[in-house]
Amino acid sequence: MRRTINIEQHSIEIDTSMGWLFVYRGTFGHDVLPDLMPMVEAALAGVAEIFGSAVVKGDRSIDPERVMDLMNTDALVDMFIKLAGMELTTVLQIFWAMAKNADPQTPAPEAFFRNLDQFPMDEILPAMFYAIVESSVSSKNAASLLARMRDRIPSLSMWSQSQESTEG
Repeated sequence: MRRTINIEQHSIEIDTSMGWLFVYRGTFGHDVLPDLMPMVEAALAGVAEIFGSAVVKGDRSIDPERVMDLMNTDALVDMFIKLAGMELTTVLQIFWAMAKNADPQTPAPEAFFRNLDQFPMDEILPAMFYAIVESSVSSKNAASLLARMRDRIPSLSMWSQSQESTEG
């Protein structure tokens, strides 16, 4: 999945096909998973809280309507607050690896970011999130997940599948 992200006067293409994982590992010397663990833990804790609260007493089944109601509660907000606690350099490294995956001529991370006076996380993170989900989750499940997220988190609405860039 390729997207063009506009930051200031720069148009930066990112590619979230699985190659960015190898770019990341080759450049930073380790797999991205340990760096992503805060995000994975926050997501799992949020999902566990939402689904745990949606269990129907007695038969232990999940009430889908209750899940949707809980998606509007603090559990989801708490999950995103924890996600925001990721190290900034991790986010930058992931973004850079995606840019390098799109264009092998992308300069080293320090030189790449030296040219950017701003890095609007509130616009870039949703773009990265959407692109990663679209490239790593089945089409059916990605469409469902992204639709639910757009409905629940207004700032993510700008990143529909037809959206190709953001202004920063």
